[in-house]
Amino acid sequence: MNSLVRLETFLVLVECGSYTEAAKQLYCSQPTISNHIRQLEEQLETVLFHRNSKRLELTEQGQILLTYARQITKLADEAAAMVKKSTLQQDRILSVYVSNYISEYYFSKILASFHQRFPAQMLEIHTYCYNELRHFLMDGKSNFALLPLYLEDEQLHAEFDYIVLFEERFSLVIPPNHHWSSRKLLYPRDFDRQTILLPQSLYLCQYMKKQLAQHNIHIRYLQMSNFSTIKQSVRAGLGISFLPDAVIQAELEQAQLETIPVSGLQLKRKNGVILRKQQQLTEAEQAFCNEVQAFFHAKNSSPHYANEQAFSRARV
Repeated sequence: MNSLVRLETFLVLVECGSYTEAAKQLYCSQPTISNHIRQLEEQLETVLFHRNSKRLELTEQGQILLTYARQITKLADEAAAMVKKSTLQQDRILSVYVSNYISEYYFSKILASFHQRFPAQMLEIHTYCYNELRHFLMDGKSNFALLPLYLEDEQLHAEFDYIVLFEERFSLVIPPNHHWSSRKLLYPRDFDRQTILLPQSLYLCQYMKKQLAQHNIHIRYLQMSNFSTIKQSVRAGLGISFLPDAVIQAELEQAQLETIPVSGLQLKRKNGVILRKQQQLTEAEQAFCNEVQAFFHAKNSSPHYANEQAFSRARV
């Protein structure tokens, strides 16, 4: 560290052009400045300043040192800043990566519960689609994330373990004025020549298409950006769709959408926590994962959740 101090003294002296001004700027005595320069010259076994000049001028060796001294002190400052940032993140800030879907429909209650139990813990919430979350996980930017679980993603599941938080059903959604509104039950053959709206999720689209392809029917698929856009498009009569019950709960209560059961066709998806294999979570990460598991365990077993499911079934 003494070498850094001497280099900083050297840089200030070059900038000021005077031992007296350098001493004032560094809040030390002029002999201290002279001593630091002498020690640098002894260390490097060279002369850094022309002694016979009226002005403070660098020798050729001094010019070389100036170039590297600037780089060294800059790197030292950057290193100190990064260490400080890392310490703050480790001690105080917890970064949580979560899917847009879980964030929108479940996270407000989870965050409120976590903050109540750990009021001093600061959080950074990063919400992304599945593909982006997958990218961050594979690049090592996070050791865990909350997202849909697609076992077909073999590469991700080769490097990560997972804990299932909840399983959800996808219900067939139609607008209230649809010609199927009077039907109490549909059959896969009814989908022939129909337009089904899908989200821009590779694995979810593959799963839905695979389930429908088993019935040898011709379907036109259109992709929308997200569940919210799909709901708006269904209401506008642009097509029909299969959506998670949590997504359409408000629209069902307000009679803006309707659902109909389909005989022999059940679309389900699991959501959970992805954890990097053989990687120990920090205390804060583990506490957050525990809180999330406790939240969904309570939700899945609560009478209110059972009533929600009963209401959804009644609508269909």
